[in-house]
Amino acid sequence: MLSLARSLSGAALAAGVYLALAAPAQADCTSQLILNPASPLFLTSDTPFLSTQPDVNCYSWQMFISLNWPADPDWPGVPAKAGEPDRSAAMADFGKPGGSGQPMAGATVWESFMPAPGIFKPGAATPDAWGTRPPLPPSCKSTGLRAAGSYPKVLTASSKAAVHPRHGFNLTTGTQASQSDEIMEAVGGWLTDQSGKLVFFERLVGKAEYDYIAGSGLYDAATQMSVATNADGTTPQGLSLPAGARILRPPSTPQPQEELGAFELKAAWRVLTGMTAQYPRYLTASTWLLRPDTGVCTQEVVGLVGLHIIHKTSTFPDFVWATFEQVDNVQEKTGETPPPGGYSFFDPSSSETPNQPRIKCSSSGCTDLFPRDQPVQVTREVPTVQAMDSLNSAVQSLIKSQSGGASVFQYYKLVNVLWDGAPTPPMNEPGANAKVPLHYGSFESQGNQPVANTTMETYAQKVGGGSNADDASCNICHRGATIAGSSTLASDFSFLFGTASSQASVPGVTVSQEFRP
Repeated sequence: MLSLARSLSGAALAAGVYLALAAPAQADCTSQLILNPASPLFLTSDTPFLSTQPDVNCYSWQMFISLNWPADPDWPGVPAKAGEPDRSAAMADFGKPGGSGQPMAGATVWESFMPAPGIFKPGAATPDAWGTRPPLPPSCKSTGLRAAGSYPKVLTASSKAAVHPRHGFNLTTGTQASQSDEIMEAVGGWLTDQSGKLVFFERLVGKAEYDYIAGSGLYDAATQMSVATNADGTTPQGLSLPAGARILRPPSTPQPQEELGAFELKAAWRVLTGMTAQYPRYLTASTWLLRPDTGVCTQEVVGLVGLHIIHKTSTFPDFVWATFEQVDNVQEKTGETPPPGGYSFFDPSSSETPNQPRIKCSSSGCTDLFPRDQPVQVTREVPTVQAMDSLNSAVQSLIKSQSGGASVFQYYKLVNVLWDGAPTPPMNEPGANAKVPLHYGSFESQGNQPVANTTMETYAQKVGGGSNADDASCNICHRGATIAGSSTLASDFSFLFGTASSQASVPGVTVSQEFRP
C-alpha cells in the first residue's frame, strides 16, 4: 500500500477506508505499535502509518518487534514455517532470556530467514530450499551448548563484507579481486570488542526476495546480466526486487510472506561465551563461529550488537532503511554511568584515537595495522537527536512493562531511519539497464543526519563526507551496488548480487571469500 496521504483516492478517504490505520503516530508511537502477532497488521507489506519522520520511526520499531518475535515453533522441523511468527506467543515470550546461564532457546523470525551463503554459492549452485540449512562444516564440532531441536547457525564473516570497494582487495584471502563486494566492516577491516574478541556478521533475506532470486535464477551472474539488460525482452523492469503488495484496506488475515516485499537484514554479533551475567541484556544464540583467517570452528554464545533492516514497499520503492544497536555498545554522553558489564566497544580510560581502521591498503596490497585481538576504541560520531532518544525511551519502557521486565529487547534502540521523504515519491523505477549510482528519490532521516551503525559502519560513520542524510548515509554506498560482472549495471541497492558466480564464463566475476563453504 501507499501511505494514506499518497495512495488513497478522495472517495476512499470519504468512505473512511484505512482511517483506523492513519491516526497520527507522531502523537504517541507506543499507542500505535501492534503487539499482537495474530493481528493482520503485525507484519505487513508496507507501513500502516503516515509518511512523516515520526511515523517512519514508529514503523521501524514495528518491524523490529515483528521480526524479532519468536519464530513459528514448527521451524526448522517444517521448513515452510521459516519467516513466520509464532502467532500464539504473547509479549511475555518476546525476548525471553534463556534459563540460568543459558542462551535463548529459540530463533526469532528474522533468524529463520535465508542466509545469503545459502543463495549465492560457488559455481552458481542451486540455492538451499527455503527454510533449510546446510550441514555443519566438518571442522565444526558441538560442545553441547545447543538445545535439542534448535537450528544450526554458522557465522563465517568477520567483516560485513570481505572486499573493499575502493581497492578491490579481499581481506581474508589476501588476493586482488576484480569485482567489489559490499563496503566491508567498515572501510577499515574487522571489529574487535573490548574483551579482545572479533565481531561476526551475517546477512539474510526474507521469502519474497528469496523467491525472486531463486525463481529467476539470479544466483547466477550470467542470468543477472540477462535480466538486468532485458536481453530476451521479458524483463523490461530489469533487476528489480519485489516491493510489498499495495493494500487499500486493512487485511482480514495475515499476509502471506510472498506479498511482504524484499527484506534484507544484516546483523553484528559479539562473543559472550562465559559472560552469563550479560545474557539477559542481549538477543543471544548458541552459534558455530568459523574464523575466516584460521579455519578454526568453535561453538560460542553470541549476543546481537547491531541490526540493519531494509524493506522495499510500495510507499518506499527505494527502501526504508532502519538501524538498531544494543544500548551498551558505546558511550553516548560524557560522564554517563557505564552499563553493568562495561561498554562493548568503548574504554573510558583508553587514550587510543577512536574509530581507527585496522588495515592500510594501496594498489600493492594491504597491511594489518593492529592485531585482530586488540580492542577497537569506538565512539558515535553522529549523536542521536533528542526526538529519537525520547522515542526509544518510550518504546523500551513499553517492552519492559509488557514483558514483566524480562525482555532482552528493552536494551536495544533505534539509531536512525533513512527514507524517501520526497513530496512526490518515485513511482517508476529505472527499469532495464539502470546504471549506478542509482538515485531516484530524496533521502532524509531524523534531524537529517547521516545514518550509521557503530558496529557496521565503525570506520565510515560519515562516508561520503557530507553533513546530511542524503550525502552521508547507507545510500551513498548502496546506490553504487552492481550486479556481478559489471561495474555499471545497478542491482537495486543490494550488494548481495555482486557476490554471485556463474555456471557460464562471465569475465570479471569473482566469489567473495565469505560466501565459500
